[in-house]
Amino acid sequence: MDTMTPSVRTQQLWYLTTLGHEALLRALAPLKLPPSATHDPLVLAGQCLNADPIGHPEAHRAAEQVLAPMRGALTFTAAIPDEDDVSEHTGVVPVLERRQAGAVIGWYAELLLFEHTALLNKGAFRLSLMPGDRSWVVDSDFQPSGHPGTLRPFGSRRTGGKRTLLPPFLAELDRLTGQGPRSAT
Repeated sequence: MDTMTPSVRTQQLWYLTTLGHEALLRALAPLKLPPSATHDPLVLAGQCLNADPIGHPEAHRAAEQVLAPMRGALTFTAAIPDEDDVSEHTGVVPVLERRQAGAVIGWYAELLLFEHTALLNKGAFRLSLMPGDRSWVVDSDFQPSGHPGTLRPFGSRRTGGKRTLLPPFLAELDRLTGQGPRSAT
């Protein structure tokens, strides 16, 4: 099986489209861009990532500022068995840290997933592991367009079914938390 890992540019584009989108909008706010310019997260991320530092310094600076967590990102590779095959995925973890919500302290992680064979953006997640949780819980996830599917703040009360990730991804997050908190922000 021919496998590829995602390029730095691919990782940056997916981060700006998903986990970094709100921060990118805040960084671009002084430019007072029309809603039509900021509506599509994927297009906006591409434009900011391609922004010339001389011709469009504000957009270039905004992208660089928002991409700060990616500079210290941790990565892993995980194999996911499927019916007749095994697919390899690269996980990119820009933020992994202990956070506090009220009186409760838990783990917070941001995770980008890429499937190797087609370099598909498999997912972008904000996850938490709070005391009493058996596993990491998905607080936020993003559609292929970059628009959010679920958005819950860290430490929010989680009722009903708690969505989580496949066991190989959970095992990697658990392994990384054993190394201690890390965040580039």
